[in-house]
Amino acid sequence: MPNRPTVELESKSYSFSLGLVHRVFLNNTDEVKQTTEDNSYQMIELKALDSTMQTVQRKLPARPLLRGINDSITRGDLVLYTIIKDKVYYIGPLNTKNNPNNSSANFYGKKLEGRDTSDLSLINSDGYGSDYPYAKNTKVQKFKNDILDFFGEDEYDLSKLTDLTLEGRHGNSIRIGSRGIFPNLTIDNNSSGTSENINFGSTISMMSNGSIGQNFGLNENKFRLSIDPIPQDGDEVNPYSLNVGNDEGENSFNYRFGFEDDDVTIKNDKDQMIIFSDRITFDARNPLGGDFTVSANNNINFGAKKNFTLNNSGYSVINSNNIYLGVQSKEKTEPMVLGNELRLILIRIMEVLNKSRANVQGVALPLVDSTLATLNLAPTDEIGTILQDLKDLDPQDGGKFLSKHHYIEQNDRSQNNEG
Repeated sequence: MPNRPTVELESKSYSFSLGLVHRVFLNNTDEVKQTTEDNSYQMIELKALDSTMQTVQRKLPARPLLRGINDSITRGDLVLYTIIKDKVYYIGPLNTKNNPNNSSANFYGKKLEGRDTSDLSLINSDGYGSDYPYAKNTKVQKFKNDILDFFGEDEYDLSKLTDLTLEGRHGNSIRIGSRGIFPNLTIDNNSSGTSENINFGSTISMMSNGSIGQNFGLNENKFRLSIDPIPQDGDEVNPYSLNVGNDEGENSFNYRFGFEDDDVTIKNDKDQMIIFSDRITFDARNPLGGDFTVSANNNINFGAKKNFTLNNSGYSVINSNNIYLGVQSKEKTEPMVLGNELRLILIRIMEVLNKSRANVQGVALPLVDSTLATLNLAPTDEIGTILQDLKDLDPQDGGKFLSKHHYIEQNDRSQNNEG
């Protein structure tokens, strides 16, 4: 067998030292940018705080140690760094205060800056820049629900577990967690308080157990969707509430879907997904195949507190077993008229009138109006005129009696369709 080349690996251990972030780089267009790399983003300049290192007080360019996942970092944060093949790598910032908005050095002093800091007046007492956007955000906490988070009877809750969370500095987070053994995932942005709040900011959540109220700490009787105002004593029932018009007890929104009750051992309604925000826009932009599709195995319900409009430049088709315009129309007391059928019936009526005569002493005389003018003879011939107008309104001949843009399908009388 041919000789194979051998590679000798250098055995070396690497250690981490403490550093203070002096500058961060956002991109290659920064006025002051990092020049040793093609891409400046997420790179930093740091100052070593370990007095045993030869690099102490030198500003070292450093890149993230981990590829693809990098934490938010700012001037004044503490990091750990190491040197591999003459390149400096860092991890951090260190979670000094367990606060996503402020992880500054908890022992910061102006002496840490050294002699080469040009203007210490631009630095806050914690080491952050004077314009750093502080916020009142605290670490995202898991709202506790004794029913959903129940694990067992041990006195010290030894079976508790926390969620995996990714947190930004200014009130946004992704929580990959669970309620008991049931997984959930919540994306939250700009909520108010210490936990996700669907009444503020924007929230997308996927839950596999518990109602909306149970998962977000809301009173079941006080949380409502925008179209469903909370009823007050003496208020009339809102005729435009969500789901109004559905049959079989489904004429109202089920706010208790997934509700966890100690008395219920088996339930089918578990998984649900919610999206809340001040404004939500969907746009399928591809001009050739950009379809927007909504499908449901049961009902599809839309609700608006003001107007509901549909606009499209093509045609619209409503393919349904029965079509009701208005909730009361489901009582089937006022069916819609098929326009061409009505026109044909009116023609038949006018033809009967046109042929009608009065019998006066055995003589057939034409019908007359209140002025004794004949209705179906010249010069007025009113019946003949109306009859001809109805015949001229045939849509096949360009008549205006029927719309050329609005159509309704005639029920198949061979089947026992309702309506």
